[in-house]
Amino acid sequence: MHTAASRIRRIAMSPREQREAGWTPEQIVDYRTSMADFRIALCLAQGNALDDIDPTTGYSTSRASYDNARTSWISFMKFHGFNPDYNQAPLNKAIAYWAERRPQYLAGNDWLAAGLAAHRAYWQTLDHPCTCATCNGGDES
Repeated sequence: MHTAASRIRRIAMSPREQREAGWTPEQIVDYRTSMADFRIALCLAQGNALDDIDPTTGYSTSRASYDNARTSWISFMKFHGFNPDYNQAPLNKAIAYWAERRPQYLAGNDWLAAGLAAHRAYWQTLDHPCTCATCNGGDES
């Protein structure tokens, strides 16, 4: 499975690279479809149920994938705090992704509140205030 994931990463091209290569819109659509098919195959090989795979992107929408995304955001905020100017838009985008695909997972899960609580707890154990310029000792809310 790791070999398959490595191969997918190796053939992946960014939109910038596609433009620089002079790809036509048809080539880009075909490429995106192929990449989604690769991701679907990888998700199936990893044991994801077909119902837990977004058919247009090939990404897993399983509960485990949701939990991983949420945990990643909370971990980021734990160590770095939260700056609304830089972090709010990407956080909103991540939450909107899950709200569109699996709204039931979001019930009672406030990613920002959990991240800020983790941030406060982390810095309190260090016995000195957070060093982030936009953070008020982890008390931003």
